[in-house]
Amino acid sequence: MDTRVNGAPSPAPDAPGLSAADHLRDRLGLTGTKVACGSGVCGACTILVDGAPTASCLLPADHLAGRSVTTVEGLDGAHPAQRALAAHDGLQCGYCTPGFAVEASVFVDAWRAEHGDTRPGRGEIADALAGHLCRCGAYEGIFSAVAAACAGEFDTEPDQAPPRADAPAKVTGSARFSADFAPPGTWEGVIVRSTVPHARVLKVSVDPGPGGAAPPLVDLLGEDRVVRYVGQPIAAVAAPTRAAARELAGAVRVDLEPLPAVTDPEAARAPGAPVLYPTKEERAAAPTYGEAPTPAAPWNGNVRGPGVLLGF
Repeated sequence: MDTRVNGAPSPAPDAPGLSAADHLRDRLGLTGTKVACGSGVCGACTILVDGAPTASCLLPADHLAGRSVTTVEGLDGAHPAQRALAAHDGLQCGYCTPGFAVEASVFVDAWRAEHGDTRPGRGEIADALAGHLCRCGAYEGIFSAVAAACAGEFDTEPDQAPPRADAPAKVTGSARFSADFAPPGTWEGVIVRSTVPHARVLKVSVDPGPGGAAPPLVDLLGEDRVVRYVGQPIAAVAAPTRAAARELAGAVRVDLEPLPAVTDPEAARAPGAPVLYPTKEERAAAPTYGEAPTPAAPWNGNVRGPGVLLGF
């Protein structure tokens, strides 16, 4: 039973364990569908399945059999939501933009069918896009764009060019990011992450592969052998295919010595709470909370700051 993808028949995916996102990206070349979180919470991978917005990173590819699928490429850049996102600068890096565009197209169409060319309230737009995250923080432009599209302001091409020259490529999914390129011979990498909030890593190992060769394994912890949050990278592995890399990652053994943990801000501030960075050297190497340089700041238990910028 074939699948229809962007209006055209396409062989139904039959590889077990393959996600719909991987099928669309790797097998059909529709890289406008982005994979970011991989757990269905960021919205970057949103597609339409029989007209309904769906997180394709969680959907097994074989569930697409007999269904109609629309990706951001299938909107052809002609949907009012896409034009409005470009015109209102509702984007920045653009990685999340295809997911916003696909979700917004459904909301705009449904809103206009029920309410005509009127502007929805901010709360209604927020509810419609609640499953989408923009790390760049372009939300004001996104709100303005969706409201304008609902009001019928972008049913035709605007007279002025968008503020960003690359906006049309980003709203249509044709913009290419590093994750969208896979030259011949490219291997897939997988990060092995901590499953506990606080522990000392004693050893990271994996059994030799066929022929006794050691599989590619890179230790990411360096001299500091302590993990301090669930999901902290511990090691990286690589293999010729994604399935093989995931299988190899599952075979990595991480020997841990559990340490006392704090799992909420109030507990972290309480007297006698386990200190995550107990020594001066560990505090100096602690990650900062922003992308800009962090001013020097005193530590009080697990709390750092406030800092003071010298010279101002």
